[in-house]
Amino acid sequence: MIVQCPDCKKPLFEFDHGSGNYHCSNPHCNFQYLEIMTGKQYRKTVKIEDIGQKPAVSNLDKRPKRILVGLAIESTLLNMGHTIFDKVITKLREDYNANVFDCLENPQYLKRVLERNFDKNTQNVMVKSIKTMLGEFAYYESVREFLDVLNNKA
Repeated sequence: MIVQCPDCKKPLFEFDHGSGNYHCSNPHCNFQYLEIMTGKQYRKTVKIEDIGQKPAVSNLDKRPKRILVGLAIESTLLNMGHTIFDKVITKLREDYNANVFDCLENPQYLKRVLERNFDKNTQNVMVKSIKTMLGEFAYYESVREFLDVLNNKA
């Protein structure tokens, strides 16, 4: 069953399989997500004006998303344990001269570190936790692209 966005009529996708929450894939749509079980619809409180082209994204626009993604990664790693946290942070720094806040622009860094240093089950738990934390922000194109790379969709 393909569920369509009530606003823009594009297909909705289930962000976390089995959750029953379907998100709109159109970043310019005001519709955020639909809870299938309850039928509740959520919309963004701020409308994006359609000016015929993508608005330029400044560094000020990226900073909150970088922080959001970085904190979601840090929180997940700390919940997994300080040893795992230290290992990932060290590998990001050694291999890519990067930190968790650089992962929004370079999600492949985190993906490669997880693949090289942890088994599939541990990777899946980490990715699922990050997805859960960032789920309500998936309507941001940059956050969705980050999650797609972690999920092998890009």
